[in-house]
Amino acid sequence: MIESILIYSRSTPHHHTGGMETLAWRLATEWGTAVPEVRIVTTAIPGRPEPFTEDGVAVTPLPGTRPGRYSRAWWEASREHWRSLTDAPSVVFSVSAGAYSAVRDRARHPQVPFVLQVHGTSAMELGSKLRARTARSLAGAPKNAIGLVRDLARYRDFDRLVAVGENVVDSLAASPQNWSATPDKVHLIPNGVRAEDHAFDATARGRVRRALGIDEDTVVAGCVGRLHVQKRVDRAMHAAAVIRDRGLGDRFRFVVVGDGPDEGRLRGLARRLQIEDLVVFTGRVDAGDVRDYYSAADVSLLTTGRLEGLPMAVLEALACGLPCVVTAGSIRSEALNRVLHEVDPTDAGALADVVQKVAQERAPRTNLLPPSFLLDQCARDYLTDFAHLIALSRS
Repeated sequence: MIESILIYSRSTPHHHTGGMETLAWRLATEWGTAVPEVRIVTTAIPGRPEPFTEDGVAVTPLPGTRPGRYSRAWWEASREHWRSLTDAPSVVFSVSAGAYSAVRDRARHPQVPFVLQVHGTSAMELGSKLRARTARSLAGAPKNAIGLVRDLARYRDFDRLVAVGENVVDSLAASPQNWSATPDKVHLIPNGVRAEDHAFDATARGRVRRALGIDEDTVVAGCVGRLHVQKRVDRAMHAAAVIRDRGLGDRFRFVVVGDGPDEGRLRGLARRLQIEDLVVFTGRVDAGDVRDYYSAADVSLLTTGRLEGLPMAVLEALACGLPCVVTAGSIRSEALNRVLHEVDPTDAGALADVVQKVAQERAPRTNLLPPSFLLDQCARDYLTDFAHLIALSRS
């Protein structure tokens, strides 16, 4: 019997909207329907300094930590939190490196399994930055190299490494990751979403389009997610410029949904390309409203420069019946690749061609997501594995 799950995560949807945060929160709420206590320990949340409970999940923000960020204060506070626990949880769940400090003191409660959810590896990040060859990416490469060393040291401390996608499994199986991520520890549980939370909403489509000043005959290409340079939303904007040059600018709009550190650069690029009338920046959007923007769109773009684990944005868009154009090779999944449109986004003309082609094939908006990527299945797979690890620890 799983009595309690303790989750360490540096950020939640209360900090900012992102795939990792969204998945962790939805898993927590799903587990909360079957487990008596589910608690997330996280960094300080602006405006909410005290512990609170929401959607059946208890949230403990650690004071003095940087909101949504790893820091020395987080490592110290999260470790001290673990040390202070009198009653041990049934299992500890680390969202990415969230529990890296606590796991070093796992002898405090030696029978508690520690599970690490791996969204990507430092080796994947390092490879992405080296391939990008931009000054900004190369400047961050040493940090990923240090992260790789840290990961190799910590992987061995966990009982289970859950890879969220097949690209992550492959990375963990490669050297040097497999020195610590031994095959018996690695388990694939693909990310999942609630299809009903992202189902197409015709009313929301009309409402959002009216708010953005976009009529129903205009094709909307949506780019949803945190705006980070590695997401390469700039590639979508270059495709927009190609479509403008083809004389089709009045028939298309590119809607960039979300905020992040790359927003200023992207706005500047729109000005330089003279496509400000084609591109709409929404800024940050509450997680509960993202579905409305998927409903308003006709095609979803993920022009990332990264080797992705399994982006939540793709799963959410597919659940909304939205055709998805993705960077070729960025997602490795036989089931998903059957419903995705892959393209080399470094070729702005080719990307524009695919956007135009998909737009011409408008079909009724029904769920396109394969069943293996639904949240209830994902949550059950985790609980089954938790129960297995708990039984092993007590045998």
